[in-house]
Amino acid sequence: MIPANAQKPADGRLSRVSLLAEIETKRERLAEMRPLTQGEVERLREEFLIEFTYNSNAIEGNTLTLKETALVLEGMAIDQKPLKDHLEAVGHRDAFLYVQDIATKGIPLDESVIKNIHALVLMDRPEDKGVYRRIPVRIMGGLHRAGAALSDRSEDNGAIGGR
Repeated sequence: MIPANAQKPADGRLSRVSLLAEIETKRERLAEMRPLTQGEVERLREEFLIEFTYNSNAIEGNTLTLKETALVLEGMAIDQKPLKDHLEAVGHRDAFLYVQDIATKGIPLDESVIKNIHALVLMDRPEDKGVYRRIPVRIMGGLHRAGAALSDRSEDNGAIGGR
């Protein structure tokens, strides 16, 4: 048993103030590098997409490593890894690219768009694509509680499309 008066380990997370300062420093560094070439922009976009896909899926229990995620997004299959993990990575990438495309085109966010994003993200679970969840979800080990499930569209209180 840990004694009540034992010193707690330091919290390694950044404070809000230091995080904002770090972001500002990086923003200034990026500004000094501009203008970026088209090749540099594409490389940064690709790196972001790989890391974003890896981190988003890892939170959900995906077993692909960062390198394996990059290979899957290039079309490779990883031996001894579940098909589900491959589909999650590809679906996440496709959803990201779809969101990027609709944002570029100025397409308004509505229920149809949200369901399309949902369908892409859930490529590995066809029965859940574009369907409102009927049961609440929990984030294991987390303090945050996800929003309550909607039993139907009429309960969204105007959150979609400003209704």
